[in-house]
Parts: sequence; structure tokens; C-alpha cells
Amino acid sequence: MSSSTFPSAGARAGEEPSTGTAPGEPRTPLVLDHEYDGIEEYDNPMPGWWVATFWASFFFAIGYLLYFYVSPHGMSVADAYEADMAEARAAEAKRSLGEAVTEGGLQKLALDPALMKDARAIFAQRCMPCHGEHGQGVIGPNLTDAYWLHGGTLLDVYRTVSDGVPQKGMPAWKMQLTPIQTRQLAAFVGVLGQKPIAGKAPEGELAAGASH
Repeated sequence: MSSSTFPSAGARAGEEPSTGTAPGEPRTPLVLDHEYDGIEEYDNPMPGWWVATFWASFFFAIGYLLYFYVSPHGMSVADAYEADMAEARAAEAKRSLGEAVTEGGLQKLALDPALMKDARAIFAQRCMPCHGEHGQGVIGPNLTDAYWLHGGTLLDVYRTVSDGVPQKGMPAWKMQLTPIQTRQLAAFVGVLGQKPIAGKAPEGELAAGASH
């Protein structure tokens, strides 16, 4: 750094240091007018590009916060990761099950906690208004007891979920869900039946092999 940047060692006491401008131009002090314990501070502002980068980062952070955590349009990193993992699990389940829907295949789905977690989210979005948060029944029947209107095997449940019950107002979910989501939902109904909940009165017939 050139010697003109700092006060010269031979500067007279009380003389203002200069920026080293050409003769005849006004001198600009380089030392601020405050000191502490004999320490003086030079007026050395940050470069313009650094200041511009700082403010750009600041406003970007505010926009990021508003979009991803305040507005309903953004998705947080954690939510995006969970969505990607759910998609990967569905793809893996589809490959392992093949195209045919079987009782054994649905039972296999029901034993996978991660897939059933995804199915619970589907149930909460699609089925809860009619069947209740825990499947205890609201407009639709109680899905946790041993009584069934359209058969109690997982294949029966799958057909009901897939094709719907138009006369009762239940839509054919195969028109709105992917094939693997339809299977997951049927398997999840089987999981609900493992923990009976007192809710809507039983409807239909007692499933074969089930006790009251």
C-alpha cells in the first residue's frame, strides 16, 4: 500500500492527513474525529460491490422467508424432502408389487410404516370428512369395527375405494388418485381395523371369522 494512504511518520502534530490527491485539490481527512485510548480509526468504507452484495442478500432472505414460510405457495426444504421421499416410496412399492392387486400385496403395504404414514395423509385429505379422523365414522360407516357393507377383505376394500359407491355419494378414487395411492389407502383401512374405536353404530355384516 502506498505511503499516501496513511499519515506519514513525519506529519506535523495536528495536521490533517490527506488522501494523496493532486496539488491544489482539497484534502480529505482519512482519520475519523473520535479516538479511544489513543487509538484512531481510519475512514475506510467497504467497497461498493460488497455493500451491494450485502443488501441484495438481505432482501433476498426476506423474500425467501415470505415465500416459503408465510405464503401458501412455497414449500420448505423439509416439506420438499418429505414429498420426494413419499414419491420414492410409492415408486418402490409399485415396482415391488407389480401390476396385479392381490390380498397379499395389500397386506405387504399395510406392514410398511413409511407407506402407511403416506396413506394416513391421503386419508386425512380425502376420507376424513365422511369417516372421521380415526375412521370412527361420520357420514360414512365406522372403518374400525368388524362390520362391513361391501365385504371386509383388503381386496373388497380396494374395490370399494377404487370404484366408489355412487349411490352413497362416495367417489371412485381411482379417478383422482394414482394406482399405488389407491392401494395404500385400501391397506390403511385394514390398519384402522386393527384398533376398533367406539364411534358410529355398526353397519352391514360381521366379517367372516370376526367376533363381536
